[in-house]
Amino acid sequence: MAGIVWWEIETAEPETFQRFHQALSGWSFEPAFEDTEIGASYWIIQEDGHSIGGLQRAPSSAARPSAGARVYLAVDDLESTLDRVVELGGVIQRSRIALGGDDRWFGVFRDPAGVSFGLWTERPEHG
Repeated sequence: MAGIVWWEIETAEPETFQRFHQALSGWSFEPAFEDTEIGASYWIIQEDGHSIGGLQRAPSSAARPSAGARVYLAVDDLESTLDRVVELGGVIQRSRIALGGDDRWFGVFRDPAGVSFGLWTERPEHG
């Protein structure tokens, strides 16, 4: 099996998702597929001009998912990124957690649109 080629987020609050992740990660969002059979509100998530994923509006009646995949984003400074998450209205689900060794730490947050993400760093805690 080949590696991951695309990932998508579905949320009833895509505008909230866009504001948060544009401020946190610098992502941009390009509307797409409006005139196709998909017929949904959909945006291509871009980073540095490269398409990296998709964002789709979930029906407002859709329940928030309780199962699914979590995407982990690489960061240099885990604590300052988690602080920024809170400043932007996100909620920390797990602060820094060590996985053993000297190069594996992560944290988890939920953005204001209700989507959970992980943050991954190879850097030990500052201080």
